[in-house]
Amino acid sequence: MIVVLGGLMIVALTGDAETVVVEDIADDQEDEEPENPWAEQGDAAISLVQNLQLRSDPEVNGDEDNWTVGKLVGEEDYFSEILDIGGAEAVGWESEWWGETKFGPSYFRVRFGLADENVTVGPTWVVDLQSQDVVPKNVFGRMLTDPEDVGDTDYADQAEQVVSAIVNHRFPADINLGGALLSYFGGLDEAGEKDRVLGWTVNHSHDDLFEAYFQWTDDDEYVHAQFEFDMEDHALRPANLQANEIMRVGDDTDPTDRVDIMPGMYDPDEPLPERRWQGPARQRFEDPAHRDGLKAMAMILDNAELIETLEWTLTYHFDSLDEFEECQEIQEGEDHPRCRWVPREQDDGVYRVHYFYDLGDGQEEIAWDVHVEEERVEPVDTTSELAYRAVHPRGS
Repeated sequence: MIVVLGGLMIVALTGDAETVVVEDIADDQEDEEPENPWAEQGDAAISLVQNLQLRSDPEVNGDEDNWTVGKLVGEEDYFSEILDIGGAEAVGWESEWWGETKFGPSYFRVRFGLADENVTVGPTWVVDLQSQDVVPKNVFGRMLTDPEDVGDTDYADQAEQVVSAIVNHRFPADINLGGALLSYFGGLDEAGEKDRVLGWTVNHSHDDLFEAYFQWTDDDEYVHAQFEFDMEDHALRPANLQANEIMRVGDDTDPTDRVDIMPGMYDPDEPLPERRWQGPARQRFEDPAHRDGLKAMAMILDNAELIETLEWTLTYHFDSLDEFEECQEIQEGEDHPRCRWVPREQDDGVYRVHYFYDLGDGQEEIAWDVHVEEERVEPVDTTSELAYRAVHPRGS
């Protein structure tokens, strides 16, 4: 009764009871809003991961009985020699509160960041501070938690498979994404205008899901196209503007037959490498004086995705298949075709493999240096670098 009487007195004195009551209630609610006790505990989540004991021997010099994740990531050469993510540099620990997801208020995502040019990837864990459980989220996290269970080749193999699957994505005109990527850069005409082509960085997200970033620089600014890829379903999704633009290039391409730059004397589908050379080329391959040069050339020809990417690029620079066929034939008064493959020795064990072509404005070339013994290929010019980076993950 005293409370009611007090309220009636306020009404009588102010004539504004509704406004006073609403403001008082609003102020009380704001003052009493509880703070989430977990949201600011990111450092604790990081500490749990850092102190996690490894489940197996990382085979790194040191105390094999007391390896923790935090100690292992502190090893200077671990990431460059074991994880081998392009030219990745350690940028340190970071945490993200996952309390507003279905997992619950005590969950965090913890990552040790590795910067590969302008993209950050790295080993990742899911941490529940309430139960203090730490679970690797991606293959990098598994590699650090249990090195013997996940070998260093697992990521390399997965990265190769992801890039291969993305590059072989087909558009309605049958052009692959590798060809669309080169067309996006202007193909043969404008590829050299980009400052640097950096290539693919692949990050495992979780389960069968991957993120793939194709990086380059334009006017000294980093740019990347980001794709999301489901390995199980082979589902590809562009995840930013640049990736959408590349996909649009493929979607807008008119159907046409692709030129064939594979030499008629070479069969890449033959299981035995020594039998892939046909006819007179087989005899040259059996001659020690020519064998290494043909081996170098075969290392380019056996890269099916690289060859197809170049074929699509050349397809849209010739007026017709007839024009290209004519380019591959020896014309009257000429010693060789205007479109042809030629290996030339540069140094002991190093051959420069040229693809010469003539679009009517004089001879042009695309070339790679091949280290035969090391089975290593180095692009020589802007087009060969773009084509090579378009079909390989960084570090390969």
